[in-house]
Order: sequence, then structure tokens, then C-alpha cells
Amino acid sequence: MNLLYIVNFHAPMGGLHENVYASALYMKKQGCTVYVVLKPGRLQERMESKGIHTITTDFSDANAAMENIENTGVAFDLVHFHPGPSKYSALKYSSKYKVPLIETYHGIWMDDLEDHIGQLDAIITVSEGIKNHLQRQIDRHHEKYYVMPNGYDSNLFDQPQYYQEKSNEITIGFVTRLDNDKEFIIDILLLAVNHIKTKTNVRVNIHMIGDGTHREEFMELCQNMLKNTEHTIQFKGWLVDEELKDAYLGCDIIIAPGRSAIEGMGCGKPVIAVGSKKYTGLITQTNWQSGVHSNFGGAGKRFIDYEIGNIENDLDYLLDEKENINKLGRFGHAIAKQFFNADCINENLFNFYKIIILSKNHNRGI
Repeated sequence: MNLLYIVNFHAPMGGLHENVYASALYMKKQGCTVYVVLKPGRLQERMESKGIHTITTDFSDANAAMENIENTGVAFDLVHFHPGPSKYSALKYSSKYKVPLIETYHGIWMDDLEDHIGQLDAIITVSEGIKNHLQRQIDRHHEKYYVMPNGYDSNLFDQPQYYQEKSNEITIGFVTRLDNDKEFIIDILLLAVNHIKTKTNVRVNIHMIGDGTHREEFMELCQNMLKNTEHTIQFKGWLVDEELKDAYLGCDIIIAPGRSAIEGMGCGKPVIAVGSKKYTGLITQTNWQSGVHSNFGGAGKRFIDYEIGNIENDLDYLLDEKENINKLGRFGHAIAKQFFNADCINENLFNFYKIIILSKNHNRGI
């Protein structure tokens, strides 16, 4: 198969990037010819280092992007794109060459789906909650929806480390982008810091894993709140692959959305899941299905759904009763292993591509 991925993004790194990277890498390993249309930068460099072809564009001119795609000389069998300006060249290519077209939705942003849903062969969402939201907005073509969650790389995150109390210090990883669209997550993290500063029975070290336009403001607010306490916060920045794995393993607790929450569980850490749309909370035996359903916070109404005191209570459950850290770390790992193994998910995607291509060729009489 000749596969074309098209993805636009604003931040240099994030869950969207990891989703496309994992899929492209898996498809290449299956013998597919893979091209990815994207902005130049770190993701492009990671792709090319693994032998994945890239086509760079700033997405300001769909016709120019289309010309660059055609200049590869590759007859693509399928186009898989993600919301945003990516759709314009994807729609053009699929329409001109009559090839299958798939779009993946990571959240509840509609991105004018109603206008082009008829041109899509399939819509993939990363959770049931996101699928249900889209279907409530558009009352047609419900047959085109499929759920394929984000996954964690079980080959990379292959040795979970469970908490063993050895000192009176706890390390908590904050994992997110620090941008406007993550404002709800940032607000929850600030509530967490404001509560951590009151703790006197344990020293908490916070590791900020991620970056964004609000980095300096966020770090300054946190440092001011922790002033005159024993607690600390360190900025780790964007991390990928082995560095990211080591950062997770170096934490005892993870607070994160979506894919990062899944990776944290894959490392054997208890996770407090907070997404850009919903506070799911500490993943336990009573709410894990809600987390899976919403992609750990990807579908909801932010503070309208939030109950005052949630983050504080979740932190107390772990910091005041440390045996819960080990217990919920093991429980979370079982969830990640059962539902979010990236190889299994991408194998399903690979087979799904083959079915979609066969269906399209049959309909065209090929």
C-alpha cells in the first residue's frame, strides 16, 4: 500500500504528533510506502530519521501542497488526515484520484465535518465519547464511524516500575502542552500546586514535562506558590522516546491528559487524568471506564463538570496513604495493557486500510 498522511499542528510536539508518528512507523514496518505532509520541524526530522518520506508545507496554499504531493510520482492508495487545514489538500487529492479518505478526530472540535462528511470513507475517533459527540451534532453517516484509541508503545514502555516507599519524597509528573487550548488543564495543575504547598508530611518534587506559549507564566506562578516550602518544581520540556520513558519512570504519580495518561499507566504509575475538556480524576476501580470512554478527558464541559475539591481529594488519597500509589499503579498498567497496546491498535488500523481500499476499488469496478 502507498499511504499518504496529512497533518497540521500548531505546537511543535504533542499527542497528535505521536499518534501520526506511531501509525506511520508501523505501516512502514508492514512494507507500506509512507509519505507524511506536515510542517518542517522536529516531527519531520523524527519521521525522516526512521526512513519515512515527508512533504513539507505551511498549509497556507492547498494547491501548492497538492502539487508537492503529485511531484512525488507516487500513486497513493489511501489518504488519512487530521482536522484543520490538512483537510483541503486531502479532499482535493481524494476527489481527483478517487482514493479512499479517512479522517481522525482526537477531540470534540467539529472542524466543519458536516460540510465534508459525505466525501469521507471513514471517520476514526480516539474514544467512544468523542464519537458520540460528533454523532449528536451530525445526524447522518453514523455508519462511517470507528473507534481506535491512542496507544502506548509497549516495546518502549516495556518495564513498568511500581512505587516502593523508600523516602519521604514523592515526584509528580505534570504532562501537557502549556497553550491556550489546554487552559483547563493548566488551571487544574495550578489548583494541584496550591494544594501541594500545604503538605508538610511529605516533600513533593514536581516535574513539568511539556512546553508551550504559557511556560514562563505557568512556571512563575508555581514557583511563587511553592516559595518558603520544601516542595520544588523543575521544567523538563519536550521529551520523546527514551527520554520520555525515563521521565515517566522517574515519577511516582502522573497528572496528564489523553495519550500521556495512557503512557503514564503503561509505566505503572497512578494517573490523575485531566483533559482539555474534562476532569476524569484519579483512575481507580470505580471510574476507569469513564476515562476510557472520554479518552481521559477529551470530551466534556470543563469546569461545568468539575466538582470543587476533586484534585485536592485525589492528591490526598495518594500522598496521605502512599500504599495507594503502588496499588493504583498496578491497576492502571493492567488497563493500559488490555486496551491501549499501540501495536494491536495499529494492526487493526492496517487491516482496516486494506478493507477500505478493497471496498473503494469494488465500488469503482476495479
